[in-house]
Amino acid sequence: MISRFRYLVLLVVFMAMFLGSVAFAAGAKYVFLFIGDGMGLTSIHATEMYLHDVKGSGKPGAERISFTKFPVVGLMSTFDAGRYITDSASAITAMLSGRKTLDGVLNMDVTKTEKFTTLAEEAQRAGMKIGDLSTVSLDHATPAGLYAHNPSRNNYYDIALELAKSGFNYFAGGGFRQPTGKEKDKESIFDILKKEGYTVIQSRSDFEKLAPPADKVVVINPVLDAEAAMPYAIDRGAEEFSLAELTRKGIELLDNPNGFFMHVEGGKIDWACHANDLRAAIGDILDFEQAVAEAVKFYEKHPEETLIVVTADHGNGGLSLGYVLTGYNLYPRRLDHQKVSYEVFEKKVKEYFEKTPAEKRSLEDFWPVIQEHFGLLWLSAEEKAKLEEAAKEHAEAREKLAMAISGYERERLEKAFQASMTVLQGGKLEGDEAKVLYGGYDPLTVTLTKIIAGKAGFAWTTYSHTGEPVPVFALGVKAEIFDGYYDNTEFYVKLKEALGLSVEATKTY
Repeated sequence: MISRFRYLVLLVVFMAMFLGSVAFAAGAKYVFLFIGDGMGLTSIHATEMYLHDVKGSGKPGAERISFTKFPVVGLMSTFDAGRYITDSASAITAMLSGRKTLDGVLNMDVTKTEKFTTLAEEAQRAGMKIGDLSTVSLDHATPAGLYAHNPSRNNYYDIALELAKSGFNYFAGGGFRQPTGKEKDKESIFDILKKEGYTVIQSRSDFEKLAPPADKVVVINPVLDAEAAMPYAIDRGAEEFSLAELTRKGIELLDNPNGFFMHVEGGKIDWACHANDLRAAIGDILDFEQAVAEAVKFYEKHPEETLIVVTADHGNGGLSLGYVLTGYNLYPRRLDHQKVSYEVFEKKVKEYFEKTPAEKRSLEDFWPVIQEHFGLLWLSAEEKAKLEEAAKEHAEAREKLAMAISGYERERLEKAFQASMTVLQGGKLEGDEAKVLYGGYDPLTVTLTKIIAGKAGFAWTTYSHTGEPVPVFALGVKAEIFDGYYDNTEFYVKLKEALGLSVEATKTY
């Protein structure tokens, strides 16, 4: 017969197990949402093939990255209330507020009068700490999707004001597009942040000193581009931050008994795809992947309390894995001939224009700069003939020959060079042909990024977002609910359930 003491002990143990199971069923204590902006399935797989090919095995393959190893994979549709092809604002609204809205609108309805409460705000009210990280400016559409409610994603100053009022615990990445307003006549957002109790960090030395219990912190990369975003990973300097470092610091600062919700965006994956710059996109996907790896390390320490979800808000660029001029074969490691992003190279084109007299400007004169940064070769007929002969027996010669520009490619580059010079002189490129060929980017630079992609066997179909479903990868507590094929508004319901919040109709703000 069980003694009263043993009975009480067993009852306590049973209740503890029961309550523990209830707590587990209620939702994840630590939730990571990673969004690779514009990161479609083809760009993910191109990255995996690139990683495999640079090892030089000579055989086709793909090296899986951290999140493609996750046990649960789903698909999510992305259309918004007015278009089959969404922008980031309407996409993040659906994902974090559960409601469709129009292009460019942040957490408001289609009439732009009704505000939605975001999932991050609900998590904050439930006692969780909130982190919001992005490689683009912190007032950009996707990071703003956690805290902003605005009829236009372009109202950067007003959005930054909402950031300052959010009370979120950790922001990190880029800066602010309009820190003193569109007309530069408003109170500095940095002064407002200080009044709201935030500490702004803009150097590596100050960043490395950050430690708990530091709270209400805004970390801004020491170097920003013209749009207040972090530079591409391919261009990063020694004093700059990686997304993985920012994520690791966020985990350190946000960890607490009530848990946290951390959003991490690889925002410039999208921008690289807009510019048809595959090498820059892959560099930022790998940077993003390393940030996910930091979350996985945390998960391994807290497997019964942590959920990691990795997805995209939409596709971009229409990347194809196969190109007619390579016989529909792929040579991903050829992308390594490109040494800088399109952003950096556009500056090289501008410098050449400014420093070179008009009568001397020519594609051939500029070619040494192109060869240095893209590895493309301009061969004479005699040089090409010798290389073709050597290529019959030597792989190195075959690879060198592959990087030589053809007559067709030279014609494209000549035309693009002249178009770039026209634009830099203040002229305009008009008509459908210019839209198709250059998409509003520097003509020479975007032609080069497309040619180097073509040499590797890839091709682009557009300069903007695409409407295909995007993958969802999940690991940890309640990961299984992200299996299947669903809409981005249903993604909100799933994430809300995973957080242990009441799954009911979204309330207005």
